[in-house]
Amino acid sequence: MCRNTVSISWDGFMYDCDFNQMLNLKVALPENHITQFDYERLSVRNIVLNHHCYGCTAGSGSSCGGEVA
Repeated sequence: MCRNTVSISWDGFMYDCDFNQMLNLKVALPENHITQFDYERLSVRNIVLNHHCYGCTAGSGSSCGGEVA
């Protein structure tokens, strides 16, 4: 999900994935609200990572990018 989709909260903030949204880890840009959406800047941002990301990168995480076992 984090490489081709963003998650938008009810109040308009952007997150790299649903898990980051639940942890309040917004996209790593000063323009992190949907009203400031800039595709060019968003497409070259650094993705916010944390320990929960290893589930997806191992191919056995959520349906966002891994496998559903």
